Amino acid sequence: MHCSPSIEVRISEAPRGESSSSRIASVLRHTRLLRALGPETVDDAVRRASVRRFERGERIWRAGDTATHFQIVVSGIVKLVAPGPGQRPMLVDVYGPGESLGYWAAFDGSPYIGDAMPVTARVETLFVPAGVLRDAAAARHGSALAMTHAVLGYARGLRAKLAILGAGTVHQRLAMLLLDLNARFGDERDDGTVVLPVPLSRLDLALCVGATIETVIRAMSRWQKQGVIETHAQGFVLRDPSALEALLEDLPRPREEPAVFAMPA
Repeated sequence: MHCSPSIEVRISEAPRGESSSSRIASVLRHTRLLRALGPETVDDAVRRASVRRFERGERIWRAGDTATHFQIVVSGIVKLVAPGPGQRPMLVDVYGPGESLGYWAAFDGSPYIGDAMPVTARVETLFVPAGVLRDAAAARHGSALAMTHAVLGYARGLRAKLAILGAGTVHQRLAMLLLDLNARFGDERDDGTVVLPVPLSRLDLALCVGATIETVIRAMSRWQKQGVIETHAQGFVLRDPSALEALLEDLPRPREEPAVFAMPA
């Protein structure tokens, strides 16, 4: 899995007197995808984006629907769950504040590959029409190149997901997943423990790593008894990340690839 650095910009908590357009612009200007497409694209997105709010249990969009928009997460965590072979679903990825999803489908109007749903109790997003991407690519060569890099970056994220699914035992796959979430969302405390504010259920974890829920429950229970991890309603606490890293020492290292998602830092 791969993502850009997280930001937290709550539109509903913007300073008093600031217009809705200014609040939306503040989020969009910090979004990696749109920044790479240029200031003209950001301005176009500001004019056309809309604020949406969802609660856990709702669907933001459904797999198979034609992609007319992509979304940028403002607050909360969103998961993308795709139907799999034999009707067994797969949790493709999770997305946090500042991250974009669905742009790879919106760019060419193909169907969404999965159901987008809140993981946290509430989610706030910006919905941006697909035309913003298409117009940018048609009007500016640099934007077309950046969009190509964005889609390639998404493909690299899928390859990382496949690496998790093929990473040895269930314990190793879970360890790789949790360390990936740590790199993306982790908040390290002074005592060396790490808070992961990503409240994935045991079923979510099982769908992420291609295992049965019973096997995941046993693995997580074992780690909790060993003091490696704690589970809370708001997510997880990694008390001993080094124990998870040790599980991956005998796995082959992936080949390093040059960065293709050429976006500003």
